[in-house]
Amino acid sequence: MDPRKKIKEESVVNAFETWCWRRMLEIKWTDRITNDEVFQRVKEERLLLKILDNRRPSCLGHIIRHNEFVVNILEAAISGKKALGRPQLQYLIL
Repeated sequence: MDPRKKIKEESVVNAFETWCWRRMLEIKWTDRITNDEVFQRVKEERLLLKILDNRRPSCLGHIIRHNEFVVNILEAAISGKKALGRPQLQYLIL
């Protein structure tokens, strides 16, 4: 995975988690409270990103097992006539 994409994904997940806690605590955006202070108030740490990292491998296996389109791409078992022209370089980037 591209490091820039991973950093962006992490920041989006962290922002969502903080936004959820702010909504539950009914903190207004004009109160000027830092994200660290929000987590201190709820006595929690950032867990959403860790949970996603732990669940991602099993989710990928589930998708590959039950999605016929992805299985066909990974096995290169595409039915029909071969298309004319330049072949595609890759089907799936892992």
